[in-house]
Amino acid sequence: MKRVISLLLCIAMLPLVLCCCDSVTDEYTDEMFALDTFISFKMVGDEDVVNTTIEKCKSEIKRLEDLLSATKSSSDVYAINNANSDKVSVSEETAQLIIKACEISKTCNGAFDISVYPLVKLWGFDTKEYLVPKPESIAQTKALVDYTKVNVSADSFVSLCEGMSIDLGAIAKGYIGDKLWKIMKQSDISRGLVNLGGMVVTCDNSDDYDYTIGVEYPDTGEVFAKYSTEYPFSVTSGAYQRYFEQDGVRYHHIIDTQSGYPSQSDISSVTVIGNKGVDNDALSTAFFVMGIDKTLEYLNTHTDEDGSNYSVVILNADKSKVYVSQDILDSGFELSANFEEKIEICEIK
Repeated sequence: MKRVISLLLCIAMLPLVLCCCDSVTDEYTDEMFALDTFISFKMVGDEDVVNTTIEKCKSEIKRLEDLLSATKSSSDVYAINNANSDKVSVSEETAQLIIKACEISKTCNGAFDISVYPLVKLWGFDTKEYLVPKPESIAQTKALVDYTKVNVSADSFVSLCEGMSIDLGAIAKGYIGDKLWKIMKQSDISRGLVNLGGMVVTCDNSDDYDYTIGVEYPDTGEVFAKYSTEYPFSVTSGAYQRYFEQDGVRYHHIIDTQSGYPSQSDISSVTVIGNKGVDNDALSTAFFVMGIDKTLEYLNTHTDEDGSNYSVVILNADKSKVYVSQDILDSGFELSANFEEKIEICEIK
């Protein structure tokens, strides 16, 4: 029988809790601030091996943040955004991630779009100097958002049309998560996890563990549902992670590129679970914007590059229903006691 690690997936970017049913004398923790969030590490194994693995993870996070950040002046993305429509030579790694992002954008008709950055800046989400733009400003800025105009050459040159800019923030954590999983998998730790803020990466090298993930109810910190999974990546997007309020109205950071305003879909939060962090990260944003019906259609018509289905847990806008993929239901999905009479479970077949 498998033993179980219980994790708390904190989509409000709170710390994770790791509870083991055996001795925790060989469990080690660490944290750092990067990617505009607190990142926590929990690993089990030989102390020297764990310390080495955590340091490798930290170095990789720092390296990729320096490469992919939209605000660091030394990054590839910053160079692209400040090239005045000239082509820019970037690392092959950056070029391939941009290509991947645009491929995902095509599958979801731009619900996820790295060229949304002009709108992000217009609303002040890049500097946290928030404002509600005038409709005419939104209309003008929307014209600068179009992933099909992001050009990447075979020799890793990138160019944008005049006035355009990109932000890899909605896919970079997933890409980083994939890299961290490989570092943990190739080490001699027994098991481990990294909480990247809204994204949990788990790794098991002992083959006798699965994981129980608790999903947080919006704005409360309570766990409203739990599920078991052997998938290494769980990524959540929600309207309550980053937002500001003006005149009694809440404006969140997930922009609908079609309207230019924060998305008003019928989803309160969506968790994407699977084997590919980079896919899960981008699709959690896309699904939030697309809404329930279009997301269910996508799940029925798309798989990841290995042919695996995407699994989801979706809480609707009024928090009365939770839509759950069949494999997650079969693995032992359950509502917490306080929510059993408040939320209806809807199976996604």
